[in-house]
Amino acid sequence: MKTKEFLTLLENNPEAGLTFEYEKGKFVSDTYHITEVKNVTIDSVDCGGNPDSYKQTIVQLWVPKNEELRKPWTAKKALSIFGKVDQMTPLAGETEIFFEFGNDEIRTSNFSVEAINQDDNKISVQLYVQPTVCKPRLAGELSCC
Repeated sequence: MKTKEFLTLLENNPEAGLTFEYEKGKFVSDTYHITEVKNVTIDSVDCGGNPDSYKQTIVQLWVPKNEELRKPWTAKKALSIFGKVDQMTPLAGETEIFFEFGNDEIRTSNFSVEAINQDDNKISVQLYVQPTVCKPRLAGELSCC
């Protein structure tokens, strides 16, 4: 999902609750904080010697231990954070958005958006971790590394 698509979803549903499901039936606790929004530029060379450069938006979700539930997250509350970030370091709307999360059950990972489940009062973002791939092989090259 592109960053702009995610922000538009929030803008169109400001009063909706906002939850994140990192495994089927397992949700990031409602006490989460958005602790950092990162504009990331990646300059890389794959195992076939092919250079690449691309950008990502990474949103860090953090759950403090033993925190009482405050007012539940809404799209509007998340938008206020994205708005502050955008004023200081503009968000690139055409970049892929990822959500960084980890807890006592799982190691910190960057999750992609698999699907969005939405009803009148809630946006549930279903997350998944993309598997590691060999880019040359994806492109049909037989030799790499």
